[in-house]
Amino acid sequence: MFKEYGPLSTMMYQKTKAVGQSLDGDIEYYYDFLQDVKGSILEAGVGTGRVLIPLLEKGLNVEGVDVSEDMLSQCKQNMEAYSVSTFVYQQDLFDLSLNKEYEAIIMPTGSFCLLEKDRIEKVLRGFYHCLSCKGKVILDLIVPNDFKKGKITQSKIDISNTETIIYTHYDESIDWISQQTTSIDKYELINEGKVVETEYSHFTLYWYGLKEFEWLIQSLGFKLIKYDDGYNRGVPGIVTAILEKQEE
Repeated sequence: MFKEYGPLSTMMYQKTKAVGQSLDGDIEYYYDFLQDVKGSILEAGVGTGRVLIPLLEKGLNVEGVDVSEDMLSQCKQNMEAYSVSTFVYQQDLFDLSLNKEYEAIIMPTGSFCLLEKDRIEKVLRGFYHCLSCKGKVILDLIVPNDFKKGKITQSKIDISNTETIIYTHYDESIDWISQQTTSIDKYELINEGKVVETEYSHFTLYWYGLKEFEWLIQSLGFKLIKYDDGYNRGVPGIVTAILEKQEE
């Protein structure tokens, strides 16, 4: 029944989170940190290239990885449209196996918190093995400060002159013990007044206490360099963690 990041959600992302569109200052924040990185950079959860492409345009050596075939297909089209190119890989982050070392791995805008918490160590180990010595991981931790159980929001996104997506978001449940929320997204593609395709996504978002997160990464060979609050702009609900791989 559910499909995460399928063709309709990809269409909507392309319109609502366009290439180069900064969300609360995230692109500027990540570029400021990465501009002095000389080696290769990996964006985990690259999606349609919203962050990747402007970083490539600024001359950074960035590659991408994502599990969604639909997202990566759109990312390649976007790179062609913007006359940039790089390697993008279709892999599950829980089974990351890139035969290359990176000086930095980034995961902007809360994508890390969509990964299953009881398996997150496997993702971080994959990052660790892909990093050069003293390599950095930069990722966003988010807190569901605007989540309200049972809340329904709806919006209309025009895709073309004849096509529209009606997007419905439902806050399903919140579990304070497990530190997770669940929500359902519904995408309805309307063409000339008729629903021609429907897609449902079911998302679970996990949040972390900062001390909890520090204990987790230290057990895996990372050192916390610092936390930044809301891209240094005070954006509520976002803390960016900067980690460094320790010598083996």
